[in-house]
Amino acid sequence: MKFVAVVSFFITAMVGFSAENNLSDTNDVQVWLTNTFRPWLRRSYPEITTKFYPDWLHDHPAGLEPTPFTNWLSDVFSDLETEMYPTWLENISSEQLGTNIPAWWASVKTGKYSVSPIPQPVPTIVRGPYLQLGTTNSIVVRWRTDLPTTSTVFYGSSPTRLSRNSRASGTLAEHAVLLTNLSSATKYFYGLGPNDTPLMVHATNGIAFVGSTNSKIYVSKPGTREQIAMATRDTFVFSLNSGRFVVTDPEKSFTANTTNTILVVNTPNNAVLLTASNNAIRVATSNHVRWLDNIRSAENFVVGTTNVIHAGGDANTFFVTHPLIGSNQPTRVWVLGDPGTRKKAEREVRDAYYKWTGKRHTDFWLILGDIAYTAGKDSEYQGAVFQMYDAMLRKSVLWPALGNHDAGSANSPIEHGVYYDIFTLPAQAQAGGVMSGTEAYYSFDYANIHVVCIDSSDSSWGKSGLMLKWLQADLEANKQDWLIAYCHHPPYTKGSHDSDNDRDSDARMRMMRERVLPILEDYGLDLMLCGHSHAYERSYLTDGFYGLSTTLNEKVHFKSMKDGRKEGTGIYTKASRGPVPHEGAVYVVAGSSGQISGGRLNHSVAALSLNVLGSLVLDFDGQRMDATFIDDKAVVRDYFTIVKGVESGGLEASR
Repeated sequence: MKFVAVVSFFITAMVGFSAENNLSDTNDVQVWLTNTFRPWLRRSYPEITTKFYPDWLHDHPAGLEPTPFTNWLSDVFSDLETEMYPTWLENISSEQLGTNIPAWWASVKTGKYSVSPIPQPVPTIVRGPYLQLGTTNSIVVRWRTDLPTTSTVFYGSSPTRLSRNSRASGTLAEHAVLLTNLSSATKYFYGLGPNDTPLMVHATNGIAFVGSTNSKIYVSKPGTREQIAMATRDTFVFSLNSGRFVVTDPEKSFTANTTNTILVVNTPNNAVLLTASNNAIRVATSNHVRWLDNIRSAENFVVGTTNVIHAGGDANTFFVTHPLIGSNQPTRVWVLGDPGTRKKAEREVRDAYYKWTGKRHTDFWLILGDIAYTAGKDSEYQGAVFQMYDAMLRKSVLWPALGNHDAGSANSPIEHGVYYDIFTLPAQAQAGGVMSGTEAYYSFDYANIHVVCIDSSDSSWGKSGLMLKWLQADLEANKQDWLIAYCHHPPYTKGSHDSDNDRDSDARMRMMRERVLPILEDYGLDLMLCGHSHAYERSYLTDGFYGLSTTLNEKVHFKSMKDGRKEGTGIYTKASRGPVPHEGAVYVVAGSSGQISGGRLNHSVAALSLNVLGSLVLDFDGQRMDATFIDDKAVVRDYFTIVKGVESGGLEASR
């Protein structure tokens, strides 16, 4: 429902400028800068000491033409957008300052009238917000806008008390703000983006009421934008006298008799054009209109924007910081493999988990690669991730792994491409573990869980290469109770890919078996999660098996052939509580979160194989982990339990 004006009324004022003086002495402009400009700037813009540019730049003083002024500011003061006042005043470009007092100052000196600001389009949030790189005391909030703008996040203890804020420097369309000095295991609500400043309009033939409930409102002449009236969170009343506008307020505390038949009424980002014609007042706007009484012929409406310009400040936009490293904390993890199809199957798997988990918060979630088919383009991520999981992204941190399809637009050795542009990952060990120096592979700690992400798609597999050296150093330093590893390519699968076939995926699955698994198992691996094959496959408690599926020796390579279920043949138990070598691990292929592709599904390590859509849920509680595979109808299709710190058959194992 758009009510479009037929008259363009945002016209740049036709006001000429000339230099105040033709000064040749450099000291004169310096004297003006110190003695005149600085006091005028502080007096004219009271918020300049508490806000970054351009947030303080509004309600211009009499006579000032904003565009020449702001262009001059940007040219002369290179720190304008990155520093607070008065710091940015100290770094002056002498070349841009020149030797003459700037031309725009002449109109300020004249000061004939105040100028109303031009309504500016509000940047629309087109992606996010989404959470990245959570730690015990910090988190990164990211989002994207269609126009460059400032980056500020407000946060606090409740949706209505966002009393703290963090910002990033610059005016950007890709926003990433680091929030620091947070308390561990604490829930914070947050919000970002500007609020809309709508106009409320009620008009009849001879009178019009135009007001704002949350911002300043201006009345001005078109063309020159000469200000007739200005108020804050108030209403103006417009009537006609001899075909000319009369402006007052409901209390009639002032009256302005104009000679105008056309007026502009605006807030910072919305405007209406009032026209007097045949003793009637007509209202037009190029902004969105929402009718208040469902009768479009009646001029009783709200003028605003339909776009998403503000996110959060509600009960569903929050984050919870990590608990202290090493603590016992009930933890739920959601695991998706190869979800990025943007098809019905992906939506149904998502909705099934949402239904199954209910109000239980997801502490963090993993994607095991192939996040965006078919080549990891930005537009593919938009549909497969940011639109698909928008509700989850804004309240739980996502930790992704690079898949072979994602690598179609990404280069791991130089960390370039879409994947590396849109995710913020802990290359510097910000979330625990050992610094990897790259976002291609990394680790993090959550409570008593150590999680390792391996790049099986685009990083070097060399035995003396950086990735495997880092992996060994990271695991050597790990002291957490649980060790979970994940990547895209599985060491064991007989689904849509075959881990026995070196021609499949450039032998990456064999290299995973031969080069990565020995390191992981030497340092006490408990669970490994992979995608790539579009099916669900789950092993027995396995250790030391690095060959072809035909070479498996059950007595040697299985630590337990139980089914992992208390109601079945028994759960898996491991004698040691912490990361002790070669007590066995469960290997899961969970690559059916976006499609299923079948296969023989008969690998010799598998306790269960299913050609079923779904996702995996991990629940940790102290030394117990429960894994549950949920299909696209929210039906449990597999589950198993691992308990650590007890001998097989111990009391703890029977819980």
